[in-house]
Amino acid sequence: MTAITGQAASSGHITLLFSVQDADVKLINQGSRGIGLCIDPVEPTCKIIATGEPGKGKISEPSPNPNLSLQQTVIDTLSQLVPSVLEYNWQINQSCGLPQQQGFGLSAAGALATALALQRALGVEEKLAHSQSFHVAHLVERKLSGGLGDVAALWAEGVDLRREPGCPQVNEKLGGSGVVEGWHTSLKFLVAWRDRTTRHTSSYIDNEEWKTRIRNSGEEQLIILKQGVWDKSRWGEILSTSTTFANDSELVSDAGRAELLQIAESVISFAEVKASPHLCMLGESLAILPTSLESGLNNDKMLQMIEQFNLMGLKSIEVSLSENTLR
Repeated sequence: MTAITGQAASSGHITLLFSVQDADVKLINQGSRGIGLCIDPVEPTCKIIATGEPGKGKISEPSPNPNLSLQQTVIDTLSQLVPSVLEYNWQINQSCGLPQQQGFGLSAAGALATALALQRALGVEEKLAHSQSFHVAHLVERKLSGGLGDVAALWAEGVDLRREPGCPQVNEKLGGSGVVEGWHTSLKFLVAWRDRTTRHTSSYIDNEEWKTRIRNSGEEQLIILKQGVWDKSRWGEILSTSTTFANDSELVSDAGRAELLQIAESVISFAEVKASPHLCMLGESLAILPTSLESGLNNDKMLQMIEQFNLMGLKSIEVSLSENTLR
């Protein structure tokens, strides 16, 4: 047997508001209700190259690998659907255009792209591999207490509304009870973050006090959002409800997020743009979103804001709303 190689890439995802829903005994049906944005910088958020050589289904890395646990869990979970993945040891090269553990859905992106790259290396039919990647990635996220809804959101693409928790049904046999829909438009905006490792999602969703507060706040805002048609006419409500959720859940006052918003407000004022800052859950990060989809954000103004964020000690980059999330 000779070495085999597969490649894949995934978008990231920003959660603007959510409600933890993890009571179901089946991991595939756990998740969240909520809304968010699927995003990419100029390059895809997460790229994976998986190279396999005859072995026993283990990760073979010559150097420390911060993504080892996630990648090994992907292999182990995928083996239930594609047993041949265990006939190889894998070297998995991951490159990201956004930082990990900052609310950009990098664990979901990494799990999705890894699952698809492995299957491409093994020659799994593309349509089946695509569906299986979402099923596997959702299970991996729940096994590791990671994102509750990023995988479902990336399935819907664009601006997502997760009406019911869990992985959506991805084909006749796979997926769960999740209900999610999305819409897409041409949209560019900024994300900004503190250049340091922040708290893992599990530190919130495994804490009963935080979980209850988040669930109650999220469900209250979702009453508004779940009514009517989900399309770009809802943009104003998306902005207002995400702000209300951040305040009511008290997430705005944790991890110095209030200071982040103050910095962003000053940057927006400096650039004289019609935009508002919105926290990316659950990182120390935010998105600068235009108040009008039609007007958007001017490229020169975005460059001004990036420069200003850098002067104030934050990293910042331009991203686009993503439609083709797993490729």
